[in-house]
Amino acid sequence: MSPLKRERPAQWRSLGDREGRSELRIWREGEFPEGFFGGGGPDRREFLKLMGASLAMLGAARCRWPAEPIVPFAHRPEGYVPGAPKRYATAMELAGAATGLLVTSYDGRPIKIEGNPRHPYSLGGTSAWHQASLLGLYDPDRSRHPVQRAGQDESRASWEAAAAFLRGQFAQLAAREGRGLYVLAAASSSPTLGRLRARLLEQEPRAEWLEYEPFSHEDAEREGTRLACGQPLRVHPRFDRARVVLLLDADPWLAHPAAVRYIHDFSQARRGPAEARPRVWAVEAAHSLSGSLADHRLPLRPSELADFAVRLAAQLFLGLGLAPPAGFGEVRALEAWRGGGRADDLLGALARDLWSARGDALILAGPRVAPEIHALVYLLNHALGSAGRAVTYTEAPEPSRAAHAEAIRRLADRLEAGRVDTLLLLDVNPAFDAPADLEFARRLEKAKTAIHVGPYRDETARLCAWHLPLAHYLESWGDARAWDGTWSIVQPLIEPLWEGRTAAELLSLCVEQAPQRAYALVRETFRDAFGPGAVEDGWRQALHEGLVEGTAWREVMLPVARGEWWDAAFAQAGASAARREGWELVFCLDAKVYDGRFANNAWLQELPDPMTKLTWDNALLLAPRDAQRLGVTDGDLVRVQAAERALELPALVLPGQAPGSASVALGYGRRAAGAVGGGVGAEVQTLRPADGRLVAEVRLERTGARRELACTQDHWTMDRLGAAERELRARRFARQVELRDFLADPHRAVRGEGEFHPVALWREHTYPGHRWAMAIDLDACVGCGACVVACQAENNVPVVGKREVLRGHEMHWIRVDRYFSGDPEAPSVHHQPVTCHHCENAPCESVCPVAATVHDSEGLNVMVYNRCIGTRYCSNNCPYKVRRFNWFHYTKKTGHLEAMVFNPEVTVRSRGVMEKCTFCVQRIQSARIAARREGRELRDGDVVPACAQACPAQAIVFGDLNDPGSRVRAAFDDARAYALLEEQNVRPRLRYLARLLHRTGRRAEG
Repeated sequence: MSPLKRERPAQWRSLGDREGRSELRIWREGEFPEGFFGGGGPDRREFLKLMGASLAMLGAARCRWPAEPIVPFAHRPEGYVPGAPKRYATAMELAGAATGLLVTSYDGRPIKIEGNPRHPYSLGGTSAWHQASLLGLYDPDRSRHPVQRAGQDESRASWEAAAAFLRGQFAQLAAREGRGLYVLAAASSSPTLGRLRARLLEQEPRAEWLEYEPFSHEDAEREGTRLACGQPLRVHPRFDRARVVLLLDADPWLAHPAAVRYIHDFSQARRGPAEARPRVWAVEAAHSLSGSLADHRLPLRPSELADFAVRLAAQLFLGLGLAPPAGFGEVRALEAWRGGGRADDLLGALARDLWSARGDALILAGPRVAPEIHALVYLLNHALGSAGRAVTYTEAPEPSRAAHAEAIRRLADRLEAGRVDTLLLLDVNPAFDAPADLEFARRLEKAKTAIHVGPYRDETARLCAWHLPLAHYLESWGDARAWDGTWSIVQPLIEPLWEGRTAAELLSLCVEQAPQRAYALVRETFRDAFGPGAVEDGWRQALHEGLVEGTAWREVMLPVARGEWWDAAFAQAGASAARREGWELVFCLDAKVYDGRFANNAWLQELPDPMTKLTWDNALLLAPRDAQRLGVTDGDLVRVQAAERALELPALVLPGQAPGSASVALGYGRRAAGAVGGGVGAEVQTLRPADGRLVAEVRLERTGARRELACTQDHWTMDRLGAAERELRARRFARQVELRDFLADPHRAVRGEGEFHPVALWREHTYPGHRWAMAIDLDACVGCGACVVACQAENNVPVVGKREVLRGHEMHWIRVDRYFSGDPEAPSVHHQPVTCHHCENAPCESVCPVAATVHDSEGLNVMVYNRCIGTRYCSNNCPYKVRRFNWFHYTKKTGHLEAMVFNPEVTVRSRGVMEKCTFCVQRIQSARIAARREGRELRDGDVVPACAQACPAQAIVFGDLNDPGSRVRAAFDDARAYALLEEQNVRPRLRYLARLLHRTGRRAEG
């Protein structure tokens, strides 16, 4: 029997890893499988054969590089320095909220996106979506010109023809006050768009403007606060102030428009004093990224959540004597909910924890939670004294706006009734992402005139009489508000690559006699808001900083009052108490393609999902016991039946999924997404109920068929073949320890009983200048993957596609390992970014036959690409498995447009060479040149690698170990610091800081 089967490891990547299944040896055998040389290893003849072939490759390598023409810049503009990067502030709006960005441009070509440190909802960090939006700018599948459709015939049109049509159409509508005009638009907080919308509705008073997002973040929240206090509010959790956080099916650190800010605040709070360290509780069905960061997590089906929330209220109000807010009345009706229930063993501890943190306790409910439970959460936050401190509120923008689910149903009904004369669709794709029961694609044909404005000729555009291309935000003038209302400026970095226009320019065509371009429209809005005197100085400052200070919405504090929602909350809880026997399907926002709008972005498609490590697909996520009950394993197709509709989805077993439930990501199954995203995954909107809810009751049935999933969770394992049982049982790659154990004995808690003492076999090299190193704080890291995409953008890392990922050939220079520990039904989760460790005793260097990987004078392990002959010995000898072999010439067929995304400071590698992290050596050199030009030495913080700059948690620190005052030196000396695989004696230049768990009454596993 294999040693892997006799003992289960403390940490495991997947259930197959935990059980030691034999198929996982494929990924553990490395570059040289057992028996490759036959018998007991290579003989002299075989070795010479391999070396001869390698040297032949070296000779061929000199003639495989493509020729590149050089065009002189004969007439240089005054003050322009060719090749010198420039940075500009702008903002990206997503789901109606803006995040401030800084974009680096080379010779008028944007090549890298960073967070704007001045912006309150960026603070220097970004998400993977922000990083990858750069690739969307250079997407060759973007719409290039207007298209007119007549029946089945389509033809290219000009903007002049489109403008003439729009002006004539809207003039006719104005004659009948806009009757029959409907506008369906994506959520937007743009003041300019809002001003033009108001003008449109003033000219066409009988028209109707509807907003639609397929995954609404605040519909239930707005309705819940309206029930509780009579007015819809926007909720602002303050994770930097909260000491105890309860997440009720909420995922604020991924699936929220303000996630970048929330990650920053939460990570900063974790760095505070131990006694003020926040403790997180999560109750959810799908194992979310936020749930993986919780100190305590309870998997519950969605139907059981209302019961749990009401029982928690009973514990607080009756068991602990929490006083209800003034004017609310009696809470004795909760008496029946004090005892019983599946989760009572956790409820008492949770209630006491919230009680002990009064004033600093925070309860947050997610978009799948019923409005009545959101109202109950509002009540509890007020009763706990947290309102105004751990959670604040502002008036909801456009309080009269219909909920997104209601808006799309209303429009579908109007279409069915034949009441839609003109339908203007602004950056939406309801033919794909509306619930299938609405049959929106069929009903859209009943509109007399449908006009689509969007970046792609997507599923909806192909059904409309007109399609008009929408400009990318990096080639647009515009404005938008952050989640708290901060006015943000959208500034273009490049002239429009195609004939795209902004939504504001399109509305200007429809409502103004003399249509204006976007720049003039935004300036006019700015002047109207801040006065004529602020136009010049204020406008220039806003462009420089990317925002207007002091424009956040005012906080409000409203009383709570008992209403009908209280009885409705009891009804919700009563329905959940009678446990249903059927399956509940949970619809989730995808961590990569969002709701489908980023489906054609290859960087995002190939980014492993933070929890499942799945690429290029979505899957039906099942709990281990449910998968066993159905008789399915990873990749088995399951028939999912919802009412009259059915869909086959591949199963993926995910520890921590609530039993009796399954979850699936939205955004896949696109039919007209482009060359990259078309046909990827399954269109699960087919199963979504017509009322727009994010939970459906379904039936599951095994089909017996299979579909292979490109999942990276077992790739690049660091386990050694034939490792002793004791080593496998005790392995702790991503270390986490109990806070109380750490405070009692930090060294023992982090490093264990034994202590490794490295032995030097030769005289160590000294570094009199700089000695570069990196530290990663696992206590701050949330595993979001922003660093992976940032590294890909900075270092021209290629995309390989699903077929190559299935073979383990993905090229990411950074991987984020995800480990489980404990009970598979409710495990602990550990996230660990792993990159090249730049070892002092680098095992890769000693086996390279051509010295392609060597140490430089500052301790960096560098790659000399034109020496590398692709033997892959270095990869086989690397204990961290972080070196990537360029199997194919992935950039050979790159067109001129796609090539514009490449960073000119980094070599675009051809095939046959090893690639790996360089600690962004190009940024080190740029900082060195800048310091020399200013006549000073490099300072701590001058060099920031792409991964560290993108990280919203600021979990990655880089600097000089020879500088005693540097942050990286402080991290190396921290009591939580440890070296990964320290027993290998490779002396890595990267150290991790162990994660601290702040649990109550339970010890950490692993």
